[in-house]
Amino acid sequence: MRHGVILSEAFSARIRAIEELRAATEARVNNAQPMRNAANDLDAASISCDYSVAASSYGALAGLLRIAAMLVEWRSAIFEAAQDADRFLRSAKAQYRLWLDEYSTAEIQQGLLESSAVIESVAELEQVGNVCHAFASIPLPIPFFAAEIRSSRLPRGDQQEEKKPPVELKVAFLQFKINGEPAKQVHFLTPQMAHDLEIEVRVSRWPDNATTLNLHPVTVEKRETYEFPNFQFVRPSGDGPFVMKQRGRAILKFPHSIHASPFEFKYAAEFSPRASEQPVAVVGHRTLRIEGIDLQRSPITGYQAMDRKLIELRDILRENRLIAETDLKPSLVLMAALGSLACRALHGDLYPGIRDEPQFQLDIREELRKIPEIASELEEHPHASGGITDLSFHGIRIELKVEQQKLLALNDCSRFLGQTASYVIATGKRIGILCVLDCSPKNVAFPAEENWGILKHKTRGGEVSVVTLIIQGNLPTPSSLSR
Repeated sequence: MRHGVILSEAFSARIRAIEELRAATEARVNNAQPMRNAANDLDAASISCDYSVAASSYGALAGLLRIAAMLVEWRSAIFEAAQDADRFLRSAKAQYRLWLDEYSTAEIQQGLLESSAVIESVAELEQVGNVCHAFASIPLPIPFFAAEIRSSRLPRGDQQEEKKPPVELKVAFLQFKINGEPAKQVHFLTPQMAHDLEIEVRVSRWPDNATTLNLHPVTVEKRETYEFPNFQFVRPSGDGPFVMKQRGRAILKFPHSIHASPFEFKYAAEFSPRASEQPVAVVGHRTLRIEGIDLQRSPITGYQAMDRKLIELRDILRENRLIAETDLKPSLVLMAALGSLACRALHGDLYPGIRDEPQFQLDIREELRKIPEIASELEEHPHASGGITDLSFHGIRIELKVEQQKLLALNDCSRFLGQTASYVIATGKRIGILCVLDCSPKNVAFPAEENWGILKHKTRGGEVSVVTLIIQGNLPTPSSLSR
């Protein structure tokens, strides 16, 4: 029988996974990033579970969540007529074959194998919702934090000393470190540069016939795009459990676009020789998601601090399941253009003195039309919600305001959110942009990236994310501050 503590954190992770899978059954929902985050939570919960079938099942479900996330991205790419949208479908099927190699002979809940079999036949968008619904309906074993205790049913006088069963064989990935720091959910690596990659694993016991434990990266990325290390641990002395660490070098050979998904690498484990004891429960967070944008060689705004802020805001927006992927790309194009302008306005005092909204709108319109990606696609004064918006790009509304009296902080812009959000909701979106020129008298200027953030506004039509940027004008001259 089993005794001990039922892992509440495992249930929380399971519930979150179900919620994301059920949300993904809606055709227009793209919650790929929240699904991957839920997969990470399942991996983390599986480490603490002593019952290997439950631990392996939670790890297997985490893998299926990542595959489902790729299918959701395929569906979204088809809807927005993205170039080579089928690459997401090919990746999902390639990941599933890797998943099947690992779990087809493992001790896991049988429903995981049965429900996942449909992935190979996915060809229509409608099937994505069916796959997510099937994954959400799979029952999983109860996760216990306790060892198994076998009680004898023999009468007390006839009891004989029972041979204790061996400890369940389990390899748990405890931690990755990159350049000395714990790996984040999405970790940034500068391309074409060698980085330290350290791995820490716990092995419950060492199989009798095994000489080494081998860990190697598995990915659907092309081999020429990366160089990640294999790790090999020689049989240690003594009795388990064993905690082992090793360090290697990781290199991304090519950068990728701000619009692209991060690289994904998963570490698999096996004992050598292959004839060693099987099955092995492999659990824990062993999927690395690596960002490879090279801000040195391919800057986005031209200002590194603003580029880092842009990526931070992009990641927050990706977390929001209400924002469609089709709306995220044009939003990022606008954010890059306006972020660059905010820095140039600070460095070159582009907006001296006091200005009004019509002047500011004219300036922004001309500034955005200089950007080839925007240019002729920029609309001026489109109608929405019974009013007239300032500017719009691919349906993303841009509201422009001017503050002449009071020095603004980001939260002070909340008074403008209602108008902006009403235009956004009327267009069927969940994201808009608010750009405010602060030309009030001031004694000091602030770093441009500190005046950029995402403010939320609730309406009857739902919550809206408003990317809010303050551009500083009417700057004091340094010489005036010393008088």
